[in-house]
Amino acid sequence: MATYLSPGVYTREIDFSYYVKQISTSSCGMVGVAERGPINKPVLVTSWEQFINKFGSYVQAGYLAYAARAFFDNGGSVLYVNRIAHLSDPTDKNSLTAVKASVTLKDRRAVAAVLETGTAGTDRITWLARQAGVGGNGITVELVASGTDTPLSVDVSGQAITVNLATDSAGDPASTADQVVQAVALVPEADALVQASTEDSGTVQPAAAANLAGGQDAQDTLRVHAANEGVWGDGLAVQIEDGTLDPVAGFNIVVRHKGEVVEVFKDLSMDEAAPNHVELAVNERSEFITVEDLGPSSGSPDDRPATGGFSLSGGDDGLNGLNDADYIGDPSQHTGFYAFDEIDALNMLMAPGVTTANVIHAGITYAENRKDLMLLAEAPIMLEPLEAVDFRKGQGMYNHAAFNSSYAALYYPWVEINDPVTGKRKLIPPCGAVAGCYARSDQKTYVWYAPAGIDRGRIFNALSLGYKASRGERDVLYPEGVNVIASFPDSGINIWGQKTLQSQPSALDRVNVRRLMMYIEEAIAESSRFVVFEPNNPQTW
Repeated sequence: MATYLSPGVYTREIDFSYYVKQISTSSCGMVGVAERGPINKPVLVTSWEQFINKFGSYVQAGYLAYAARAFFDNGGSVLYVNRIAHLSDPTDKNSLTAVKASVTLKDRRAVAAVLETGTAGTDRITWLARQAGVGGNGITVELVASGTDTPLSVDVSGQAITVNLATDSAGDPASTADQVVQAVALVPEADALVQASTEDSGTVQPAAAANLAGGQDAQDTLRVHAANEGVWGDGLAVQIEDGTLDPVAGFNIVVRHKGEVVEVFKDLSMDEAAPNHVELAVNERSEFITVEDLGPSSGSPDDRPATGGFSLSGGDDGLNGLNDADYIGDPSQHTGFYAFDEIDALNMLMAPGVTTANVIHAGITYAENRKDLMLLAEAPIMLEPLEAVDFRKGQGMYNHAAFNSSYAALYYPWVEINDPVTGKRKLIPPCGAVAGCYARSDQKTYVWYAPAGIDRGRIFNALSLGYKASRGERDVLYPEGVNVIASFPDSGINIWGQKTLQSQPSALDRVNVRRLMMYIEEAIAESSRFVVFEPNNPQTW
């Protein structure tokens, strides 16, 4: 405390105006399979357009994109997406089976093999391999003159070129250098191997078979990877061009996806010390590719990748062997559900379309341990009402433990939409739309209002349902904790229930009460954080 040594008026300012900051109530986390995007690394998207840009469009292997679209269509605005793929060892994040598409580019140091025959000024012919590289060193050229009055001809066997020179009546060679060059060009097999040229016009003399020499292969200089794993990367291609402002030492990369130009990077350098070094310029800005400099650090002009178009290949979605463990994840590796550990402002969690008991129980456990979010689950597709009850209770054809938690809610049946991919009707899991209705309910009212009914529970863009439950069937489903999505002639398709999966009757078997309690607990925790370590006195009571 301050020490006052002389009389005076001293002031001390104490701020008692602390208030509760805005608490998130309707942010959603989804785990599932996507076309592209980071794996086991949640990404925030706030619109369907952002989802498309980050994770691609609809895929037949899962319902994540359909659920995300339904979430945004029904009022949701804050969505964390965790794309998953199969891990051969669930406890090792590095055992990912998904693979990035890639292509390795060569530098400009390739040299074509060459051979010179004859005497300069008389019958000198230069033989240059069509393809640069050491492969040209295996090409042989032989000039033969035999017989009398024979025509000029060219024979090719593998990489051996034999030029049969024309002869006169005395058996002497009678072909000029330019005639030989022309004859070689007219034989496709020979022309594909070498380019013959001459500045002489004298008579060509025979020459023993000799190899072209000096051919040198280009070296790997730049590896281009798709930004993330998946078959989608096989649709990428890069075009290498000489630099726009510096065509001598720089180069451009034009990135195409499915044939359309999506990114252009100009005047790049292979010099690691340059501010426009290819790794710095591309890896910090591109949403489609990453690059790896394989060349020397000096980065001379010859280290630039050769010009041309190159397609990426080898991508793998990592879906073979995908199982419940990939959705559940591992807390030590922050995979699956546990990838959301670092995100505090999360209120809803789901794995769209995944209806195995293992995943639902794991999601309930995760929600129970966090105590700040609810798991939204759905019954399996195309169940009858009594089968949905059996699924919730783990009886009948199911033998799992009953779902019992106030931190989870179960919805039935699936929703029918018009599939944007096929133009036909398709059943999709309802929880994406349900989460959107939660968000819309919070925007229109408060978190303690039930996210159900003909207003807050109305589902947009739904054409029909997988099963239309009658009132009598709803009377069976609802007491068992199965929230029915119902269709009414005058009000459309609506969420017609707000039960949690808690078996014991209490206030917490209602969704709105559980959400209110989570809101209150979070508000108390946030507003009381500043008094930690303060004295226990009336000011902190």
